[in-house]
Amino acid sequence: MTRNPFSLIILIGIFFIAACSPKVQDTVVTPPVKEEVVVKELDPNGCIQFNDLGIEKADQVSDDYNLYRDRIKEKDFKAAYPMWKNVYENAPSTNGRIDYVFRDGLKIYSDFYDKTSDTQLQNKYVDTMMMIYEKAVICFPNKKSYYMSKQGKEFFYTYKDRLSDEEIYKMLKEAAEIDGNESRVSTIIPLSSLNYRLFSSGKITVDDARKSMENINSIVEYNSKNCKDSKTCNAWTQVEQYTVELSDRYENKKGFYDCNYFMDKYYADYEAQPENCELIEDLYRKLRKAGCAKEEPRMAALVTQFKGKCIEPSAPTTLKLAREALEREEYSKAVSLFEKYVNEEAPDNERKARYTFTIAKIYYAHLNKFSKSREYARKAMQYKSNWGSPLILIGKLYASSGPLCGPGTGFDSQVVTWPAIDKWNEAKRVDPSVASEANKLIRRYEKFMPSKADIFQRSLKTGGTFKVKCWIQESTKIRPAK
Repeated sequence: MTRNPFSLIILIGIFFIAACSPKVQDTVVTPPVKEEVVVKELDPNGCIQFNDLGIEKADQVSDDYNLYRDRIKEKDFKAAYPMWKNVYENAPSTNGRIDYVFRDGLKIYSDFYDKTSDTQLQNKYVDTMMMIYEKAVICFPNKKSYYMSKQGKEFFYTYKDRLSDEEIYKMLKEAAEIDGNESRVSTIIPLSSLNYRLFSSGKITVDDARKSMENINSIVEYNSKNCKDSKTCNAWTQVEQYTVELSDRYENKKGFYDCNYFMDKYYADYEAQPENCELIEDLYRKLRKAGCAKEEPRMAALVTQFKGKCIEPSAPTTLKLAREALEREEYSKAVSLFEKYVNEEAPDNERKARYTFTIAKIYYAHLNKFSKSREYARKAMQYKSNWGSPLILIGKLYASSGPLCGPGTGFDSQVVTWPAIDKWNEAKRVDPSVASEANKLIRRYEKFMPSKADIFQRSLKTGGTFKVKCWIQESTKIRPAK
């Protein structure tokens, strides 16, 4: 078949154009710029939150948080532990506001501690709790007083000898200073007890002890007056029982109260009974210990009366030595000398009674031997019948025994007021001269008796008989606080 020459020319032209045209380049796909992964700097103290972690890890840790919290609510601490541990190690501060991880950790290790008798394990658990407390204060500084108060209380009552008295005292004192009138009931009794103990042993100054006690008394007074419900009011009343008695015991500590304190509190009693040598001698020793100036008119009058009416001019050597030992605060020596005088030299029962009672007061006020004090108070009454003062003292011994017979608060510590009030009622019945003091003490302590609710919860009945155990071992009548 013959080709058309014109067609051939067209084909050749198309080829030529194609050959001379620029080549179309292949499409180049540019990969996207890789985003730089910014790693959030974690808290150097380990106070990490969920949002500090990557999404995947944050989800896993928060899941463990929710799961372990359910186990905590069920008190299944063993099952909660692995999940809690993961949260504590990775995000203990959760959302930065909730500190449950620290509180829960303390619950877990406290449970572990209680469920083992292995002392090595117990020591490890306590060490871990101490680390949790330390970290909690760092991560949640706004809750510092809570953790200091809780740790101080736990190490005062439960984990004894793991921290020194000074360390516990510092925690509780700072917690009370931070919280002020918002202080927890559980802070006050161990703080008060340590304040007295450390001052008595010379480990804190009189200024520190007085300032701390003033703060404690202010907190207790405020909360006793402003509590909102019966449960809270009852708790603060119990604390008040302890601090009131303790405040009185500072009277026997040199330099704690000044001269005006004793003059204001006791001088009117002396003026009402200017012939009462027992009262005069007690006040004389208090005023001397408080550093009252000899030139102070009331002090001068008391000294004149004391030396003129209450000191025998030709006192036997033993009695003189006993008084000198008492002045020098050599209390054990004074007891021995007074006892020797009573047994060998005292010419009559009146003097035997007086100085046996002096021994009883030394055991109470200075040697803190309550059963010995009661023993000598009873001996004194054998020498002198219908004498109310030894009964007043025995009542004080009982009223002061709340921390000895219980934790300081609660039913076991409150029942001591029953036999105490019994003794004061007996004192004013046999000896009208002490009625004023007895009534004052009864009014003071009636509100510290157990509440109606506490009596009812123990299936006891008002008017029934109850034996107070501990060192007291006396039967009494059940009655609620007024």
